[in-house]
Amino acid sequence: MQTPSKPVEEGSTARVAPLEDRQLAHGVLRLVVGLNILVHGLVRVGAPGAFADGIVQGFASTPLPEWSVRPFALVLPFAELAVGLLILLGLKLRLALVAGGVLIAMLTFGESLRQQWNTVGLQLIYALAYSALLARASDARFTVDGLLAGRRAR
Repeated sequence: MQTPSKPVEEGSTARVAPLEDRQLAHGVLRLVVGLNILVHGLVRVGAPGAFADGIVQGFASTPLPEWSVRPFALVLPFAELAVGLLILLGLKLRLALVAGGVLIAMLTFGESLRQQWNTVGLQLIYALAYSALLARASDARFTVDGLLAGRRAR
């Protein structure tokens, strides 16, 4: 599913087959989404308490009680960091994309309660990116999953 391009014999010299456009497109989108989510987490893990305090304040006017908001806010930076890194590396890629989709669904729920419709619209774009990556996961190249699959095949 996620193996590097196979060598093509051409005369006496083997070369790697060029990537197809859909494979390149998947790689570019995976790179951008992975970096985006990774950095979201990275800039927040240094001070998770301060981040959580801000989130709790933002949700004070919603029906969600603080006891449910604070734990989510404390875990969120680490979840973003993990999901972003897994996507970027292509490690457990399908699982990471599903986890990212679930994470964005939870964020969308919260922002909808806050009636932050511009943010909800942006989150829809993330959901579409996760869906596109997942729908075309077989186009993934240059992944740790592919390297591991190649080693198991030997």
